[in-house]
Amino acid sequence: MAAVTDDFVKKCEIKQNDTLGRFVVARCNLRAGETLLLENPIVVLPQMGDRRCSKCFRLTESFCRKCRLLALCEDCEDHDVRNCQRLSEMELSEDQVAILQGKEHTEVQAALKCLLLREHSETQPLYEEMTQMETQLAARRGTGIWKTYQEHAFVPMENGGVLKQLRVGADEDLVQGLLGILDINAFEIRAPEPGGSMRGLYRRAGLFAHSCMPNLQTAIDDERRIKVFSNRFIAAGEILYKCYTNVLLGNEERRQILREGKYFECTCPRCQDPTELGTHMSSFICSQCSCSGGYIVRQRETGIWQCLLNPEHSLKQEFVSNMLERAKEEIFHARDDIYRLEMLLAKLTRLLHGNHYLMLDIKQNIASILRQILQNITHRPNKKVYERKIRLCQEILLVLKVIAPGVSRLKAIALYELANTQAELARKMFSEQEHSSRDLRVELEQVEVMLRESLRMLLFEPLATPEGQLSRTMLRELKELQDDIKNLRESNADVVNQ
Repeated sequence: MAAVTDDFVKKCEIKQNDTLGRFVVARCNLRAGETLLLENPIVVLPQMGDRRCSKCFRLTESFCRKCRLLALCEDCEDHDVRNCQRLSEMELSEDQVAILQGKEHTEVQAALKCLLLREHSETQPLYEEMTQMETQLAARRGTGIWKTYQEHAFVPMENGGVLKQLRVGADEDLVQGLLGILDINAFEIRAPEPGGSMRGLYRRAGLFAHSCMPNLQTAIDDERRIKVFSNRFIAAGEILYKCYTNVLLGNEERRQILREGKYFECTCPRCQDPTELGTHMSSFICSQCSCSGGYIVRQRETGIWQCLLNPEHSLKQEFVSNMLERAKEEIFHARDDIYRLEMLLAKLTRLLHGNHYLMLDIKQNIASILRQILQNITHRPNKKVYERKIRLCQEILLVLKVIAPGVSRLKAIALYELANTQAELARKMFSEQEHSSRDLRVELEQVEVMLRESLRMLLFEPLATPEGQLSRTMLRELKELQDDIKNLRESNADVVNQ
């Protein structure tokens, strides 16, 4: 059963209005990094199109031999006893079971698990809370997602006979509403396999309103427990916001995700500003302007792409859309190829602002490849490789400091990458006698400042997360760095005294 900490009750107050629906405000002043909520999920479900074991959550196409309706991998012997027993009581023909197990009907699992909460007295309160969440039923009716769920969830469940054998019947609106609740309110969580993801639905975590400039951070640990904490000082009475999208996307991309998936228009300060707070994460270079500062942005009121210096210089929406799609395709095909990525970056520099979200995506990819090169001692990388990664990290950090102020996981990791690379370069130059011991000490002291700041942000992450584990590694590295600095100071002092 999902558990909620007392922190939420003490520090948060649920309110409601016509604009935000249900939302949360701070009852009291909150420090940066202060925990507001620790909560286990109501249900854990696969992403749309996936089928996962009901016990270990690994991908599978097998089903429980007893209840025959819920997925269970061959390595697991059982799953939730109440659900298995309840489904085993249903009188279903082999043909009906075959319909419900249909490979294309993966969403039957999600709807069924939600409906089963209503079947047991112990979990019925969770079901009641879940059904209070936003469904956007009217907005979704008749859309593509509605038809998909109709074909692959409701119709199979109806034809499979399972809906009629529930203690309380279920019509299409209920099934569509439950699946809508998952789409709108569930959080992405890590799956057992590397790079995989699932969905988790939480009682309180979904109540926080959205902003692309949030004052909250969320983290989900390996036990699928969510932690919600403040990323800056929050005054009593402030609305509490988390971000529903990727902050590294541009304005139009984020807004489209929110419009199509969450059914609202974001009006946060970043979305209202065509320059995205001066970062120009969606801006084009104006080829008609001879001076610097000629950037073409999308005017929010008109939707027209116009130059900031000369409004007569503009781009057609069709050109912008086609150009971005081609760039995304080229990035996809160049992934893991540092030479193609560097060439693409140089090519797009003539079209896009250096901070454009696609440029940042390329820079992150290049930095990731450079990390692998630097970690492989057989490559014997030269100084330019280190300097290239340092420059990329610095450029990414300049943007993150604007769009992710305060405590930020992204900023902490970028700062750690920068600090690590600078330390490695300083040690390399010292070993090759290009740096004196004093030069090395000065460089390492600068690295210590960056490492401390990165660590300060990551220490708020739960231990049972990749970021939490990284913070423990960083603590050891910081201690080793401080020992090196101390030894260098003593060595320098000895030289001075001689």
